[in-house]
Amino acid sequence: RSASTEKVTVIVRREYNFAAEFGWNAEEGAKLIQSVVPDFDELKSSPDVWEGHTVAICALGTTRKTAGSAEEFVKVDRDYVASAAELAKKAGVSRFCLLTAQGAKKVPSLFPHSMITIVHPLLYTQTKFEAEAAVKAQGFSNLSIFRPGLLDRRVPGADKRYLESALLTVAPSTKASTVGYAMAEDATTEPASELLECTSTDIKNLALAHESRNNAGIEDSTPAAPS
Repeated sequence: RSASTEKVTVIVRREYNFAAEFGWNAEEGAKLIQSVVPDFDELKSSPDVWEGHTVAICALGTTRKTAGSAEEFVKVDRDYVASAAELAKKAGVSRFCLLTAQGAKKVPSLFPHSMITIVHPLLYTQTKFEAEAAVKAQGFSNLSIFRPGLLDRRVPGADKRYLESALLTVAPSTKASTVGYAMAEDATTEPASELLECTSTDIKNLALAHESRNNAGIEDSTPAAPS
């Protein structure tokens, strides 16, 4: 809703009624452009969609269960992310905001690839690490990496994830909407540094700053750099 934002292009697999979902008025809804790409294997087929933007926000991700295999999981969480970063860079985007995860790191070489693909926690952290590396390799002027811990993605009426729901009752978590607000805050304010790496605490602080700015009617500000 920032007056300084001229347009927002959302790349989706199917069209979605964002205005009805979020209660936008006609002026706010007019800023949103949806680019429908049913198969993200074809993400590079429409490079023009990325032109004319200064910031890219990437929150691509899936679960191994949804993906169906280790290979498909890696394709979504690493390869699609790498393609998005490449397209954004070629289009002249200078700032990239990436959602990965707490614990994203290279798995020690003592673990063979065959073991990594079987043991999902190892695959998960390795894939997120490789996704970050792919984005860093593009050399954006400003890069923000958001690494929340356990995400609370529960949506009323959606398929239940029983294990995830059980964990959420006993472990600290961050709501998916909080991450969204934090990324929006980062994307619509002056960058605090060339590389910003945000923990769950930093994410919650940015989300609170976003809420405060919007409630106060402030359009632009420079947030303090999260630790």
